[in-house]
Amino acid sequence: MKLSTKSRYAVEALFYMALNAKEQPVSIADIARATSLSAKYLEQIFLILRRKGILRAVRGSRGGFILAALPEEITVGQIVRAIETHVVPVVCVTDLSQCRSRIRDRCVTRALWIRMAKALNDHMDSITLATLRAAYEGGQNG
Repeated sequence: MKLSTKSRYAVEALFYMALNAKEQPVSIADIARATSLSAKYLEQIFLILRRKGILRAVRGSRGGFILAALPEEITVGQIVRAIETHVVPVVCVTDLSQCRSRIRDRCVTRALWIRMAKALNDHMDSITLATLRAAYEGGQNG
């Protein structure tokens, strides 16, 4: 399983906001400049994140985007799933009808994929933007 660059950039941009914005609107241009991410790509990502309720848009000359919740309340899992929809190693985890195996009725590997997906999602849900901010401020990486 491989996450898209949209997911990676979404987490990086929102981490930047949690670290620097402090409840003030921040523009996509400022985030792009600070992170070296493409402003055009961030526009697409922020549109999705706004629709999913993770970001709020602020209009006006000092407008931009703000986090819709506190950094302690926004998880990496929420961000990634807003972009990816489902974070699973194989499609049969969410849709058994997609399985083409002749042994699908007795498939033991599907249980493995389900446990893997659960572990990954649980781990992502245990990490908030505040967790990332604290690790950064504490000099930890990974």
